[in-house]
Amino acid sequence: MRLSSDYYVIRCTKKGCGKFSYCKAKQKTKMCPYCEYRITVEKASKTEVNSVIHARKLVQEFNKKLGEMTEPWWYKSDN
Repeated sequence: MRLSSDYYVIRCTKKGCGKFSYCKAKQKTKMCPYCEYRITVEKASKTEVNSVIHARKLVQEFNKKLGEMTEPWWYKSDN
């Protein structure tokens, strides 16, 4: 029986961003892939999940509900 989760879905704490991303539960900080702000995982709003697949799906759904779909700063589409 597992007592703790493996991953967290967290929300960026920078004003004006508020995008969701995921990280391992062991991490202390996470850089937001959208605004490059360093998030302290302990202080951020988080949802516990047990698999990376579930975490990715939640991040997609949460960010979709925010209304605007912007890609992370590192994403480059090949047109």
